[in-house]
Amino acid sequence: MSIDSPRRTAPAIPRSTVIAVVAATTIAQIATIMGIAAFPVIALSLAAEMGVNPSLIGYQISIIYGAATFGAPILSVAVPRWGACRAMQVGLILCALGCLLAYASSLWALLVCSLLLGFAVTMMTPTSAHLLMRYTPPQNRVFLFSLKQTGVPLGWALMALIAPPITQAYGWRWSLGVVLLIAVATAAALQRVRPQWDDDRHARASARTPVLEGLKVLWRRPTLRWLVMAAFCLAFVQLCVGTFLVTMLVQEGEYTLVAAGFMLSVTQFAGVTGRIVCGWLADRTGDSLRLLRKLAIVGMACCPVMGFISAGWPGLLVAVFFFIFGASAVGWNGLYVAEIARRSPPGQASITTGSASVWNFGGILIGPAAFATAYRMTGSYAATYVLLAGVALAGVVFLTLSLNAAARERQAGRADGGASRGG
Repeated sequence: MSIDSPRRTAPAIPRSTVIAVVAATTIAQIATIMGIAAFPVIALSLAAEMGVNPSLIGYQISIIYGAATFGAPILSVAVPRWGACRAMQVGLILCALGCLLAYASSLWALLVCSLLLGFAVTMMTPTSAHLLMRYTPPQNRVFLFSLKQTGVPLGWALMALIAPPITQAYGWRWSLGVVLLIAVATAAALQRVRPQWDDDRHARASARTPVLEGLKVLWRRPTLRWLVMAAFCLAFVQLCVGTFLVTMLVQEGEYTLVAAGFMLSVTQFAGVTGRIVCGWLADRTGDSLRLLRKLAIVGMACCPVMGFISAGWPGLLVAVFFFIFGASAVGWNGLYVAEIARRSPPGQASITTGSASVWNFGGILIGPAAFATAYRMTGSYAATYVLLAGVALAGVVFLTLSLNAAARERQAGRADGGASRGG
């Protein structure tokens, strides 16, 4: 397994440092994701104030992750140059500025807000990968990566729970104000540990590190090539679930905003559970790819069921269904990031994971916009979710190809080892 800093070994890492790194990276992830997750929840109120259709939220999410997609391979070099902690602070401040700009409730302000949020979220994967590879023991690394990645569904779940009542009581701006305060406070708290965590930074690193090197590494290795293509599909499905679920339940399922927000929180808390459990299982089985494929198969099966949900369904049944859907559609990312980092060349985990983000950000870029376009054609959110099963199926196929490529790599490695011993 590659480690970003060869100077540190697992036995020398204090337990308190491991806890601090996991906590800091998780909280930073939560803060930036809350900045994004707020908009699907406040979409109805914001759209009413601006006089636009709330389905346009799909295009905003695509703009956010479009910025993240194109920024990922470039901004990942900020980690070795500035240090992972400083880069994380920059991402948090960008998130806060984006939320502040949204207060203007104009299309141009929301465009710039979306770009800033995209740059903010793209900073979180390479920074956290660098710190986790440096400060966590290998025997628990997949679990800790998965634990950190719970910040994504937790950010969505928290906004799904707190934004509806805040928006109804005080207005949508107060919901964004919560995100702004958390982002600024987290960035300030990181300053205390920054000198220690960034002692491996190199001021000239960006000049020595080709921006596209991570993308080349991913494409040259078949296992990683098929894996990142699968991530495109999985992210496509995940963001469509999170972006349109509240609007679908309110407009087509006759749910109140608070009740729909609760169902969204169920999917996200299920994603938290899925990431933790799958990370624990992966550390013990050593087979992240096979677990990823199982999650993709369950998610694919759930997509058509969305077409049958109606106001007549018992609330408990709907909650159980969304828990299963959330655990599969949201629970995959920790396994993915850990697998990319594990297979990265020595010392390049931050660069490779940053480049790998291009693919799942690409799925998020295209997914909500494609979903919104399909909705305008079908006139039904439920019917559009049925169509989403095709994307999920493609993810299953790509994961199968990745598993086959990994098996061939193991066989080739054993053959090479046998030849060396025979020689």
